[in-house]
Amino acid sequence: MKNRFLVLILVGALAFSFTACGSKEEEKADTKTEQSADKKSDVKPIEYDVDEFVTLGDYKGLDITLDGEYEYTDKGFDEYVSKTISEAAIYVEDSSAKEIAEDSIVNVDYVGSQDGVAFDGGSAEDQLIDIGNNSSATGGGYISGFTSGLVGHKVGEEVAYEVTFPQDYGNADLAGQTVIFTFQVNYIAKAIDSKEALTDEIVSDKFGYDTVDAYMDALKEQYTASLENNLKSDKQTAVLNAVLNNSKVSKVPEDLLQARVDMYLSVYDKQYQSYGTTAKEYFESMGQDYDAYVESMKTSIQESTETELILEAIAKAEGIEIDEAGYKEFIQGVLSSSGTSDETSFYEVYDVDGYTGERYFRQAYLTQKALDFCIDNANYTGAPAEAE
Repeated sequence: MKNRFLVLILVGALAFSFTACGSKEEEKADTKTEQSADKKSDVKPIEYDVDEFVTLGDYKGLDITLDGEYEYTDKGFDEYVSKTISEAAIYVEDSSAKEIAEDSIVNVDYVGSQDGVAFDGGSAEDQLIDIGNNSSATGGGYISGFTSGLVGHKVGEEVAYEVTFPQDYGNADLAGQTVIFTFQVNYIAKAIDSKEALTDEIVSDKFGYDTVDAYMDALKEQYTASLENNLKSDKQTAVLNAVLNNSKVSKVPEDLLQARVDMYLSVYDKQYQSYGTTAKEYFESMGQDYDAYVESMKTSIQESTETELILEAIAKAEGIEIDEAGYKEFIQGVLSSSGTSDETSFYEVYDVDGYTGERYFRQAYLTQKALDFCIDNANYTGAPAEAE
């Protein structure tokens, strides 16, 4: 069970949007409510004794070694700033560059014409293009040969040359056609890769801060928060792996596993139904093997359910229970991330025979509390002293 990660909240695992299936499902909700309630009343809730399936090993007082960077340093912050600026892909005019090279970033206006007439969608202004990658500087590729004719030309020039659209191009009027693109070379650009190159104007335009100092203060807060999040995440991963390695699950109760599989497939199908199809139909339309996907998904669900059973056994052994105030805060966070405020309707999306959505999320909260207990009672090497 080494290197497995805790997967307890189905809504996150599925990236399911409650509102995505809302409109069509709500149209049928009134007529189904009574039938659904009658059906549920006839189904016996799934029951099991977790101690029959789990043999616990050491789970508290664990010796954990962490090897990440968790404390603020000027060097670390400078690296964070450089990385953040680089990922922002900020380009400014390079006044020293006059001729376009094979790896240049160039700002241009261009017009595409066919038989002397500009065609729809073929013109743009103030565009940053990456010559070497034949793409926009901020992502998105061009058709073959679009940028290659610019190499060797100078700033201020107007350049025109033929470009041929591929035969399978999405616009039938242009597919396979040779057209003329005319470029006005405005300037050659360079990327900003350090805070020294930033100006108040740049940070105001790109990041919404009035000054460079204000932007640096914001990045310092983000960097500090990222260190704290890294420590929290690394603790959880390391402790969970240790707990799983020390414990054993003889088997997952079959009815529990089936309920989890049914829940996953039900929610997944509801997601696709909102778009007028099913998960199976979608997979088949993409040329993928739906049955193979389901089998893979079952394996993943079995592993995550084994993890949950171990944590449930720890909660039982330590007398950890659900505190209603804490659960309310937890479920409100889930509801918020799902774009809904109706707790009852939200649970119903996850209801399956023998196992309700509410039970699922209450269980998720309980097992997270059990993991938090293990984290709080571990001994750490490599963590900041105040964080131990």
